[in-house]
Amino acid sequence: MSDIFFKLVNPVVKALLQSPLHGLMSHNTVLLKFRGRKSGRDLSTPVSYRLSGDELQCFTSYPWVKNLANGEVITLVLKGKPRRGLPILTVDDPGHTATVLVQFLRAVPRDAPHAGVALDANGEPDQGDIATAASKLTLITIRLID
Repeated sequence: MSDIFFKLVNPVVKALLQSPLHGLMSHNTVLLKFRGRKSGRDLSTPVSYRLSGDELQCFTSYPWVKNLANGEVITLVLKGKPRRGLPILTVDDPGHTATVLVQFLRAVPRDAPHAGVALDANGEPDQGDIATAASKLTLITIRLID
């Protein structure tokens, strides 16, 4: 999807995730809140997620992810509630990224087109597409603190 689409839709999704109607999306969309590393401004972005124990996994190819590279705790709105978490970025481990991406797309198949991954009739991701996508995406693992 285009950047224009996300610029139009993200403000609506952000508002929804912080409202009493968050249940319409919060089962697989979380709002990440963080400080810009250069600007110092408060920023936020909605992302799809997969919950695994006390960790969230999400992916992006967008440059905003650099704001999470400083190891600072971030705030997120998860299922309508503010939480804190420690983001860990995986950028140079395509094998691990590919493994997590397969699990992620099984849980959130609507993200397959965004990742450039085809799904077969059973919903299984194409392994060739996974390898290509894993080399282009940043895996964000967020360890929930509270």
